[in-house]
Amino acid sequence: MSFDDAAREPDQMFNLNRDPTGELEYPTKIARFSNVYHLSIHFPKNFGAETTKIFYIGLKGEWTEAHRHEVTICNYEASANPADHKLEQITPQTHFIS
Repeated sequence: MSFDDAAREPDQMFNLNRDPTGELEYPTKIARFSNVYHLSIHFPKNFGAETTKIFYIGLKGEWTEAHRHEVTICNYEASANPADHKLEQITPQTHFIS
């Protein structure tokens, strides 16, 4: 995560409460987090301590196997060859835009 990423508007923001027993759950916006394959979590401040210590983050959801797409080998034309794209009928018209 870069500084630019940390400055962006988050997909969801939580107001955290002190939770020494680890029992609090924070509901997420399901539409924002469907099919997540990478999750970055940023904690811009803590409860006044000099450093932030995170011991556990639990995530709930349905696990699905990741689908990896292999590289597709393609050939592209560097420049179009007009002989390959013949037009049967060409009607030259001039269009004026004002």
